Amino acid sequence: MSGTIVTQVPAPGRPGRPRDPQLEDRVFTAALALYSEAGWSGFSFDAVARRAGVGKAPLYLRWKLKEDLLLAALSAQTSSIRIPDSGDLRADLTAYASSLLTSQSSPEGWAYLRVHLEASVIPELHARVSAEIITPHVEGARALLQRALARGHLPAGTPIGLLLDSLYGAIVTRIILSTSEERAELAQDPGPYARAIVGFVLGKLP
Repeated sequence: MSGTIVTQVPAPGRPGRPRDPQLEDRVFTAALALYSEAGWSGFSFDAVARRAGVGKAPLYLRWKLKEDLLLAALSAQTSSIRIPDSGDLRADLTAYASSLLTSQSSPEGWAYLRVHLEASVIPELHARVSAEIITPHVEGARALLQRALARGHLPAGTPIGLLLDSLYGAIVTRIILSTSEERAELAQDPGPYARAIVGFVLGKLP
């Protein structure tokens, strides 16, 4: 209505101290590493608190269930993986593959593999991870390729889904088949393998 002033009232937050980003970073790192090693049966607020070196109270104040904590940690991990779009498709895909290799080669990165392996044990959490984190991220990568296709930087009729499957499949396979030492080296210097993957995938296009 004309002349009406709408005042936005901030949503009420929980009482207590403001959130400490550094504490959340420590908790997320601990949560992902613990879940990667111990799986769902070994994942708990108590175990995460011990691993992070913090009290249990901040965890219970921030997350109602341990499912919420793990989902938040996975979301934070995924948000660090950039999908660049400079207009140079080869460079963008190489940078994206490098980020994926660095992230997924870390101990925390194994949490994603564990979620899929335990899908039958934690079907509801697996569904949430897929719907809220993995699918939106993959759609972001798909949008990058669709824009490249529209610009003519990919051949007409390029199977976008197959291209992404090949990229992700090569990365996951390399990580799974590598030793811990090789994964550490890959995390430190992902560039050579990222360039090899992208070169192979793009070179196989019609």
